[in-house]
Amino acid sequence: MNEFRMSLWINGFGLENALTGEQILPLLSHFNLDTIEEVNEGILKIKFRIYPDGSKYYSVEIDPFSKRFKYEERIYSTDYFYKTITGEDFT
Repeated sequence: MNEFRMSLWINGFGLENALTGEQILPLLSHFNLDTIEEVNEGILKIKFRIYPDGSKYYSVEIDPFSKRFKYEERIYSTDYFYKTITGEDFT
């Protein structure tokens, strides 16, 4: 958890391969993790919001083994997760 402006606590998230230490998604400290569940074998469904606004909910399905995610019925590489969701480069 990270404190984000005036005591609003954000559950940032990222994904890392526990065996190899390889980063699948970087830690996104201003993305608030609302729910995460395994929907199919190895497929994670993640619902989150982005602060400071936080009113819009996002939902993605991530296959960490193939490093791909599904967002709005399209498939992307996890390398472009941040840019796909925000439209900006990850800094």
